[in-house]
Amino acid sequence: MVTVGYMIDNPGPPAGLKRLINRRVVPPAIDAAGAVESALYELAEQARARPGMSLGVAGALGLMAGALVFRLARRSASTL
Repeated sequence: MVTVGYMIDNPGPPAGLKRLINRRVVPPAIDAAGAVESALYELAEQARARPGMSLGVAGALGLMAGALVFRLARRSASTL
């Protein structure tokens, strides 16, 4: 809650690292998040038009992820 002494007890400017993060890191991160959101929205729109294609892509990605997990599990089991 803001009190009467807020303007009197105002802290100094933010530290250099915080200012650097706020000016150099946060804006590109927000832009990247917006681009990902836009891409996901476009993908959802295409999925409504061609559900078979998106199911095929999802299945292929699932198979690739499964193969990767299987290979990593096999490699870690052989090193034990």
